[in-house]
Amino acid sequence: MMHPDGTPIPPLPDLRFCEVDADVLGLEGARLTYMEAGEGPTTILCLHGIGANSMGWRFTLAGLASQARVIAWNAPGYLMSDYFAAEAPGAEAYADAAVALLDALGIEGPVCVAGSSFGSMIGACLAARHPGRVARLALIGTSRGQRWKGPEGRAAMLAMRQDSVAQGGVALARTRSARLVSPMAGAVVRALVQGVVAATNPRGLMQAARCTDRVDVIEDFAPQIQAPTLAITGLDDAVNPPEVGRPIAAAIRDAVFLTPAEVGHLPELEAPAWTQDHLRKHFLGA
Repeated sequence: MMHPDGTPIPPLPDLRFCEVDADVLGLEGARLTYMEAGEGPTTILCLHGIGANSMGWRFTLAGLASQARVIAWNAPGYLMSDYFAAEAPGAEAYADAAVALLDALGIEGPVCVAGSSFGSMIGACLAARHPGRVARLALIGTSRGQRWKGPEGRAAMLAMRQDSVAQGGVALARTRSARLVSPMAGAVVRALVQGVVAATNPRGLMQAARCTDRVDVIEDFAPQIQAPTLAITGLDDAVNPPEVGRPIAAAIRDAVFLTPAEVGHLPELEAPAWTQDHLRKHFLGA
């Protein structure tokens, strides 16, 4: 099967497991899961969104594997990764868990980090908190977090998240997936997105939602980011529209901001050829 942009839809790699220090990271168990493809001197760590998981990086895993080692994690509470013990973990807890995954895989040097939506927020935190571990950064569906919206906006967002996932991941995929993509997205793209969202665990999503509720990337992380940064927000993104992503990029020194047309919140699934081309240039100079 082919993506509408002409990219073959690749099979997913096997789900892999690793062990981390649960006590240090504040996890209920020691298991983190991830998908991996490729090898090479450069490692690319992919961080998914709040209603997604490693499956959302299908095209990135396949498209960049010939030039780099690509690792797509499943954050705590996602796709068999153990939950945080705290129901409102901080962004720093997710960033530290990402570093622990790298350590568990024997990756010691700086890596390239691609974050989608919630994952872009964690990527920004990771780059600010652990600058020696992030060589280059890409923020996709660029998220600011929710704190800037004020008490009423934050409360409404948390209530929406709780309501949207109350019936489980399959219902979430059925009712919310259309909002994640451009109105121009066809049936193939919508099916791919629904297949990713359906795997969401309600508890994991709400832990992430409480995390993002307390974050403002512009105030908390952007001034500390030293890594060269590419920010991508689809022109049709209804979740984090360009007016959200543009000031984030402006707050990061020398960041580049791109707004592809006819693309919504998930460029990595909606426009994989375009997205892989820009990630390849940004991360690998190729």
